[in-house]
Amino acid sequence: MQAIAKNYNFQEREKYWQEYWEKENIYKFDENSEKEIFSVDTPPPYVSAAHLHAGHIMSYSQAEFVVRYKRMQGFNVYYPMGFDDNGLPTERYVEKKYNIDKSRVKRDEFIKLCLQETKIGAQNYRDLWTALGISVDWTKTYSTINEHSRKISQWSFLDLYKKSKVQRKEEPIYWCPKCQTALAQADLDDKEEKSKLNYIQFGGGDKNKFVIATTRPELLPACVALFVNPEDKRYKELIGKKATVPIFNHQVPILSEESVDMEFGTGLMMVCTWGDAEDVRKWKEYKLDTRKIVNEAGKLTDLAGKYAGLELMKAREQIIADLQKQKLLIKQVDISHVMNTHDRCGTPAEFIITKQWFIDILSNKAKFLKQGEKLNWFPDSMKRRYGDWVEALKWDWCISRDRYYGVPFPVWYCKQCGREMLPEEKDLPVDPTVDKPKEKCQCGSNDFIPEKQVMDTWMTSSLTPLIASKLVNKKSVQMKLYPATLRPQAFEIIRTWLFYTVVKSYYHHNQLPFEDVMISGHGLDDKGRKISKSLGNFKDPNIILKQYGSDALRYWATGAKLGENMRYNEQEIQKGKRTVTKLWNASKFTWSHLSEIDLNKAKVNLEDADKWVLFKLNQTIKEATDSYEQYSYSKARDIIDEFFWGDFTDNYLEFIKYRLYSEDPKMEESKNAARHSLYYLMLTIIKLYAPILPFITEEIYQMFYKKTEGDKSIHLSQWPEINKKWNFDDKTINEFEKAVAAIAEVRKYKSERQLSMGKELNEYRIVLKELPDKKYKEFIKNTVRIKKLLNYE
Repeated sequence: MQAIAKNYNFQEREKYWQEYWEKENIYKFDENSEKEIFSVDTPPPYVSAAHLHAGHIMSYSQAEFVVRYKRMQGFNVYYPMGFDDNGLPTERYVEKKYNIDKSRVKRDEFIKLCLQETKIGAQNYRDLWTALGISVDWTKTYSTINEHSRKISQWSFLDLYKKSKVQRKEEPIYWCPKCQTALAQADLDDKEEKSKLNYIQFGGGDKNKFVIATTRPELLPACVALFVNPEDKRYKELIGKKATVPIFNHQVPILSEESVDMEFGTGLMMVCTWGDAEDVRKWKEYKLDTRKIVNEAGKLTDLAGKYAGLELMKAREQIIADLQKQKLLIKQVDISHVMNTHDRCGTPAEFIITKQWFIDILSNKAKFLKQGEKLNWFPDSMKRRYGDWVEALKWDWCISRDRYYGVPFPVWYCKQCGREMLPEEKDLPVDPTVDKPKEKCQCGSNDFIPEKQVMDTWMTSSLTPLIASKLVNKKSVQMKLYPATLRPQAFEIIRTWLFYTVVKSYYHHNQLPFEDVMISGHGLDDKGRKISKSLGNFKDPNIILKQYGSDALRYWATGAKLGENMRYNEQEIQKGKRTVTKLWNASKFTWSHLSEIDLNKAKVNLEDADKWVLFKLNQTIKEATDSYEQYSYSKARDIIDEFFWGDFTDNYLEFIKYRLYSEDPKMEESKNAARHSLYYLMLTIIKLYAPILPFITEEIYQMFYKKTEGDKSIHLSQWPEINKKWNFDDKTINEFEKAVAAIAEVRKYKSERQLSMGKELNEYRIVLKELPDKKYKEFIKNTVRIKKLLNYE
């Protein structure tokens, strides 16, 4: 056996094992294997995340703990990695980094910059994941902008088009004035804002009855109707009449609807085109006039008269000032209200009317709820989030974006008759701005206008199980990879990634896209705030890795329970480092007593201490395995920790030292039993820890166990199973527990008096209510070094 270093050099050895695993293809998926497959629909991270932090590490490590466990369980694990590098996040990142406006540079030049940055971002992730020991099969990777993904994404569009599940409509849609693109409902965040409720005098009839209250006076030029509740006695006689909009002086009808809140403001509701979703609904249902007052840049149009060209907040200020001058602003009241903001940039979303592509989801909400019920949720409580989101949907899914960098829609429009032209599936992928239809239009025209909008990034990301499955060449294997076994993801994208993937899989294949859903929380800083690039509230992971090592950081990541947020805690990382050191020292101690013995020939007659610890080990194997089967890596770690730190190192190693160090020939049989137990205990412990601490466990396995066990890597070895030979009778275990309790009592006695645990006591009287059997007298004396046990004299 090679010389054993006194200290474990994690920086040197982690680098060594990273290279070993890659060189030996330890994590490569075997397309020819007959083993049962465990496939993972790995979240493709945004490559625009220039600064990776503990939050990324936490969420990706947690799924990977399960992956390593399943690999040791004998599954043929399919663990690909994708990178989400198309769409708005990348565009916004490039615009900010290079300080450019994409509308002022050539389309091809801007796309070139985006592609350049995606390569850098992907490499940043790969470097960190490799350093962290994420056991991805790097031969199976994709990006959401590469040809493979574009082809599948465009196929999805064609299939939905043929099934009449997608259509192009012109209607009011959520719009981000800053990013200048359409948004889906799932792209919005709710933000509470302090504002003013403005009481404004309208013209027409009794002045006292023509006061409306609004938070958005800048939309007065877009007012198309006033509404009252038909039960509101104050306004019954106004129904059917008209009111005059102040400053702008156009007249609008006064209509009634039971939904109007009589208690809000004055009970008189202003409807504009369009301030919110309720405005859109009433505009559609009552066929109201259209006054397009906000343009794509978030400025007022010519309909606003002298306010045209002003940004919305500036227009609000000036209109309020003019209302005050004309004594039409009755009063202002401070309020807080919730507004919709774009989740990518925080800009308040507006409604504007444009032509966009939509996927029908509203007509099938009940079916999508049923699909959600069929999934296995871990934790189960997250199922409610999915259901709540589906039930709250008010809009079909807008899948088009008015940007440059994304998957093109495979669509042309006939310049003569306007007919939509789509390519054949065999010709995908296509870029309509470069490629041309291969056939003439039915009207005979050969002149086409390309669709310049690109697909929402979720349009592609919702296909990740399919994209990943088709990285494998064999169609028979592709069929086994779809649906995937596991979807790991964060809870905040249940409404987007998870829901949209369920929608696509249902429409395309009439089945679920995966079986199990494992939901993680956020990484938080020490103040409880979400770790984010914008706050800059994180420590560079490379600094943490250099200081503590990958295993220690992974140990911290096990601390979060499924679906729960977790604070960054350096003390927990330090505990992980101590665990690594303890494993190293325990393994060295173990093998210092095993190097000169042939375990196959040694006679074994287990003593009660051996039976007790092996029984405890059986319990640990069962409980840790059960926890992993429920994706409860956190509980598994606690169970393994309790056994390793308590039963094994604190107790058993101390119990057997006198046996191992004895030179009495009569103790040889006892020594052999302890050695046998040590071999299997230490081997099982490192296997149990292997999914969480892959580097130190590989180091120990390769140095001490590979020769006898034969597996190329501990991560390809078999997960520990309960050994029925170690299921000893309860009486033996319970009796020995009394001896353990007596030893704990003596240790406490020494600790309270600040005595060394190795200090020999002349005498001691056990005060436990139930004394251990007399047969444990010598065992107790030898373990805690007592000359005389008074209870047994």
